[in-house]
Parts: sequence; C-alpha cells; structure tokens
Amino acid sequence: MRGLPDLRGITHLCHPPVLGAAQQTSSRILDMTGLKGTVTKPGPLPLPCDDYEPEGRGVQMRHNWSVYDLPFEELEKGYAHLRTALTEDGWRIVSDGPDSSKAKTPTMVADAPGGDHSAEIRLMDNRKDEDPTSVLAVTVVSRCFQETPGASPAP
Repeated sequence: MRGLPDLRGITHLCHPPVLGAAQQTSSRILDMTGLKGTVTKPGPLPLPCDDYEPEGRGVQMRHNWSVYDLPFEELEKGYAHLRTALTEDGWRIVSDGPDSSKAKTPTMVADAPGGDHSAEIRLMDNRKDEDPTSVLAVTVVSRCFQETPGASPAP
C-alpha cells in the first residue's frame, strides 16, 4: 500500500489545500485548452478509495466538468491544443485515441507531474444527436488522501 499523507488538522477534505488542488488542476487544464465556452459549475467532490485500510479513511477528490456552447471544430482544436500543452507542462499522456464505444469517442488520459492528479478528457461529437451540443468533457481525479479520524468529508 502506498503511503498516504497525514491530514491532521484538516477538519474535512473540502479544506482549501485539498479541494483547492483539484480546482486548480481543473482550472489549469481549462486554460490549456484555450476554449472560451460555457463551463459546468459543480466543483470537486470527495469519494472513498476502495483499496486503503482502515476502510473509509482513504479519500480522493474527483472533479467532473465540461466545456460546451462552442462549435465542434473549436472543441476539436481545444482538444488538440490540450494534448500539446499537457506534454509541455510535464504531464505524461498515458493513452490517447478512440474509446471502445460505438461512437469511438476521442479520449486522452494523462498523469500530472508528481502523480497527484490524473485527467481523462473526452471529445464528444454530438452533432448528429437529437441534442447536437458537442462537449469537451474532463474528469480530474486526485490520488488518495488519508482522512483525519472522525472528520467528515462533507463540507
């Protein structure tokens, strides 16, 4: 089992150092796309890590968000730009190509320098759908942190 940082003194995992790191990573990824569309609002949420003992003490931050209200071609350019910008920023692209769905959605998975965060980016072409809004969907996930005993992960 990988060692987890001691977060004593943090009353819950939405404390600025933990929550802020996930938000900052997401913000940096958005900046790297160069896109100026509409961005979904929900922030990072704490989720349990299954493989850590004692059970219930390992928690990771997960931030799902997307950019939309732009022509697909702009989203496509942002996706391509992100591939280059992530690499230049020290990220390691783990996989890059179509997923296994019928739509063969372009999907990129990258790990941040230092291993604190990973990101999955999907370029969803919905132009032929009933709702033709295409989306650049991003999921940022932190590594697992050890929750302070007795603390609640909820804000």
